[in-house]
Amino acid sequence: MTDKATIKHLAGLSRLQFSEEELERYSRDMENIFNYANLLKKIDTSKINPSAHAIPLQNVFKADEIKPYQNIEKILKNAPQVEDHSFVVPRILGD
Repeated sequence: MTDKATIKHLAGLSRLQFSEEELERYSRDMENIFNYANLLKKIDTSKINPSAHAIPLQNVFKADEIKPYQNIEKILKNAPQVEDHSFVVPRILGD
């Protein structure tokens, strides 16, 4: 059972201040949480395998593959400067 003294003690450790109404409410809330946790303990999970996630996870990213583009000349014709089928850009890093 979580009484107001326990909540007051935890509040003191957390450097929080609660009014009497808040102490009463939090005490009641904690009691409900512990009751629910005790209810969950009664569930038979002996036939359920432990897991880290509720649903199976799978990689949704596609493979990183280099694919040739068919109309590269059409793309390069808009570039201000081209060299060996590549865009020429100003250097952004130092020497």
